Amino acid sequence: MGCLPLPIFLLLGCGVGWLVGEKSGAVYGSVIGLAIGLVLTFLLFRAMRRGNR
Repeated sequence: MGCLPLPIFLLLGCGVGWLVGEKSGAVYGSVIGLAIGLVLTFLLFRAMRRGNR
């Protein structure tokens, strides 16, 4: 469950990018979605580690 934001935001970013700029937009949207997913995964793991203390 911890890495769930990664594929969700990757696919959402790809879809939004495709709607905005077709193929190149899908690539940029995927990268932005992946970056957001990584940040959210990091925040989720940090919150879970703090909750166990």
